[in-house]
Parts: sequence; structure tokens; C-alpha cells
Amino acid sequence: MKKQILSFMLLLVSMQGFSQVNNDSMRLQYNQKTMRLGGRITMNGFLVENTTVQNLMLISPDATNYYKQYIKSKRVSTILPLFGTAAVISGILVAQKNRTPGYIMVLSGNSINLIGSLFRRKASIKLQDAIWHYNRDILFPKR
Repeated sequence: MKKQILSFMLLLVSMQGFSQVNNDSMRLQYNQKTMRLGGRITMNGFLVENTTVQNLMLISPDATNYYKQYIKSKRVSTILPLFGTAAVISGILVAQKNRTPGYIMVLSGNSINLIGSLFRRKASIKLQDAIWHYNRDILFPKR
């Protein structure tokens, strides 16, 4: 009976030691290989350039899809405010002589800027999703 209890306790201790080693390696892998999104994307405490992020996203098919959607939304969110600002400035200049068309142009420009901000928000969400899927696939690879 003593041998069985001793064997059982030895088994429990060895299982606990194995799980601790497994947790430590998971924590190390999390700290070194996952991406974090602050103002910029960092990995292991260092800033990661856009080309490197794009290449790393190729590891995960889901992350690649979200990253491509992010790039498209980001392009639109960069271009629209330029047109919106141009319309607002033109509207202000036109409003000095003709109020109604000038105000319409100012409102249109502000609407374009609003749509651009919605695309910026959509791009931010897609980037967060891409990073999340990348981190998931790095920590828990599909077999």
C-alpha cells in the first residue's frame, strides 16, 4: 500500500513539474514571438517594420486575409481625407462669393472626411484581428 501511495505522489509531482516547464516555455514563446499593438507594432520589445509585419502575416492564412483587408481600408482612409479637405477649403473660398454652393461643398467635404474616419476605424479593427490571428497561430499551431 505504501508503494502505491508513494508511486501516486511521485506521479503527481512529475506531472506538476512537466506542466510548469510547459507553462514557462509557453510564456517565453509568448514574450518573444507574439506581436503587440500599441501606437506601432512591436515584437519582443522592438518596433517591427511594415514589410516585416507583412512577411510574418504569411505564416497564418487567417492573419493574411485580415491584413490584406487592413491594407485596402488603410489606403482608402488615407485618400479620402485629402479629397475631403480639398472640398472644405474650396467650399470656404466659394462661400465668400456664393454661400449656398460653398456651404454644400463644405458639408460634402466634411461628409467625405467622416467616411474616411469610418474606414480608418475599420482598418484598425482589421489590423487588430490580423495580429490576434497571427498570435493564435504562433502559440497554438494547427497540426
